[in-house]
Formats: sequence, C-alpha cells, structure tokens
Amino acid sequence: MQKQARRLGFPPAATWIARRYLFARRHGYAAFVNWVSFAGLALGVMILTTVVSVMNGFDRELVGRLLSASPHLIVRGVAELPAQVDALPEVLAAGRHYRGEGLLLHRYGSTALTVMGVDAAGGEALAHIEDEDGMPALPRLFEGPTTVLLGNRLAETFGMSIGDPVVLTMASAQGGGVEPRMERFVLAGTFAVGAEPDSTLALVRYDDALARGLTSHGLAGWRLFLAEPLAAPALVPKLESILPDEARITSWADRYGGLFRAVKIEKAMMFVLLLLIVALAAFNVVSCQAMLVNEKRADAAILSTMGASRSLLATVFFLQGAAVAAAGVGSGLALGVVTALHADAAIAAVEGLLGASIIDGTYFRSIPSEVQIGDLVLIALLSLGLCAAALLRPALRVTAEDPADVLHSP
Repeated sequence: MQKQARRLGFPPAATWIARRYLFARRHGYAAFVNWVSFAGLALGVMILTTVVSVMNGFDRELVGRLLSASPHLIVRGVAELPAQVDALPEVLAAGRHYRGEGLLLHRYGSTALTVMGVDAAGGEALAHIEDEDGMPALPRLFEGPTTVLLGNRLAETFGMSIGDPVVLTMASAQGGGVEPRMERFVLAGTFAVGAEPDSTLALVRYDDALARGLTSHGLAGWRLFLAEPLAAPALVPKLESILPDEARITSWADRYGGLFRAVKIEKAMMFVLLLLIVALAAFNVVSCQAMLVNEKRADAAILSTMGASRSLLATVFFLQGAAVAAAGVGSGLALGVVTALHADAAIAAVEGLLGASIIDGTYFRSIPSEVQIGDLVLIALLSLGLCAAALLRPALRVTAEDPADVLHSP
C-alpha cells in the first residue's frame, strides 16, 4: 500500500498511519462495519459484472443468430451490381435475392411466414446455417427445382418431415384487390439458427421463384453479405455514391434496428440499476469512515499539535477508506469475471434450488456470457469514483475540529 501511495504522490507519513489504522489488531464495531463495507462492495461489483457479461452474451447471440439468416444489405432497382460494389473490402459476397410474404397451408392449420429466395452465391454465403443435427442445411435446397427449407420450429409445429408437400399461398395487389396464388414445394430439410427465423422463414431457390413468377408477388434484388454485419448501416452512404440514383438500399437495421436498440436500452437501464447497489455499498464506506474519524479524534488532535497539517490528516483517513474500497472493487471484479465465465454452472445451481429451468421455452440451450474489457474498466472507474466521492466528507471532517477542544473534551 505504501509503495502505491508514494507513486501517486501521497506523503509517506500519511500512508504509514493509514496502514496502521487499516491493519490494527484492535477490533471494534468500526472494524466490523469496515468488513461489511468491503463485502458489500465486492458483492455489488460482482453482481454488476456478472449481469453485464451475461447480457453481452445474449446480445451477441441475438445479433449472430438473427443476422445469420437475414440479409445484411439489400439493393433493389438495378439489373446488375457494379464491379465497384464487389470490390469493396466490406463485402464478402453478393447474390440474387427474393423476399415475399406468404401463408403456409397444412391440414393442421396455417401460418404466415416470410419466403426468401437465394441463388448459389447466397447458398455459399449461408453455408454456416445448419440443421438440427449440425449438418449444413443449404445444400439440400439445391438438390431439386421445387424444394423448400423450413425453420425447424415451423416444421415441428405442423408435424412435417422431409419429403412432405408444402403449399404456400402468395398474394399480390392486382388493380383494386388482392390476387392469391398457390405454389407447391417439397420439403427438402429444415434449418435452425436459434432465433425468430426458425418459426417464420421459408427458403426457396431464386431461379425457382423467378421461373414461377413469384418475383411479381414480392421484392427482388441483390443481397450483400458483409464481413461485419453490424457495419451495414454505415456502409449505405458509400453504396449510394456507387449505385445509380434509381437504386434502393435497405439494411438489417430497417427490420431489426428497433429490437437491437431496445436491447441496448435494456442493458443500459440494468447497468444503472445495478450500479445503485454499488452506490449503497459506497454509503456503507461513509458510515465506516465516519465511525473511524470519531474514534480517532484524539489521535488526530495529537498529530495536529505535533505539526501535522490538515491535508495530512485528511489524506490519512481518505487512504484508509480508499484501500478498503479498492480491495472491495478488485475482489468484486475478480469474482464477477469468474462467475461470468462459469455462468452455466452458476445458473445450474440456481435452477437446482428453484427446481425449474430458467431458459425453458427459449431458443437458448445454455446461458451465454461475454466478458468485455471495456465494461470492466467502466465498472471499476464508476465504482471507485462513487467510493472516492463518499470518502471525501468524512476525511475532511477531521480538519474542521479544533485540537484544543478535542483534547480537553471528556
């Protein structure tokens, strides 16, 4: 403690006295409150670190799963993409794209779904999409001209298996009304991305949709696959400068932007609410320091008569409280990181106590977690800042008393 304090420019005498107070063998109620403050800080920071890391994990999984099947960028209104678009370093691949809204008809009922058409280039870019057995799902789509892939939950809902007929009803505006059109496909397989598309998406071949005239019942264009999907909105202005004026560009943010913004707001609100726990623990440090200052009034008065400056006395009590705060925050960060890295085991223990699974009925099979250095630094700075602000008042209180009055008081 003394070496670190010297590096920060604190007087050696202040660090020595603060160390004596911190590790004194005499234990009273003030020492008990000191340990309570340490435990409160460690627990608050641990909870904050763990929850933020788990929310990072869910955010990462949500983004990865939704954007694994959804188009990153769609360009409409152009027959061919300029070569400059393919040459952009952000673009991994480009393929033909069709999207329409339809109705899946089955003897067990019907449901609305999105029909998406992809070509061979799109199939290669979507090669990461797997079926329930962990095998690539897209190759099955190109095994026949009338094949379709359905999300696994959609197929399970209607009890459909590979080889079953799939009847899709498409609709388009004709004159003053709507013209329905029924198309028959064969279920070639299912896919599972672990998100909404598993229940709402059907994949067909683009050339099949084109041959059947389905492009008049939906929107056709080009689909761009990016190396960094989250950068899609920022790439739109660059594409607008390359493409002709009649081109229309949309990104995943136009469909899922509201959802991701809601997730960010939820994360921010949760961070602020859990930071209040750390603030309450910081208030305990105030109580501890106030009791210590009251207990050491005579010592401070004697030091003052021996020539100790007011700033030296304030530094002594500030360092003593700061050491407790730093130890609590550091321990909380370490425990939080360990808990976040073993979130599955921690949740399993909680589920054992509750007798129920927390993630039943969701797309997740385990609790995702992602520890980010930036979050740890922010938590440490805010927690230490709250503690430092809480410590100033008790530390400055000792400088406001007259040594003569303290020494002559009973």
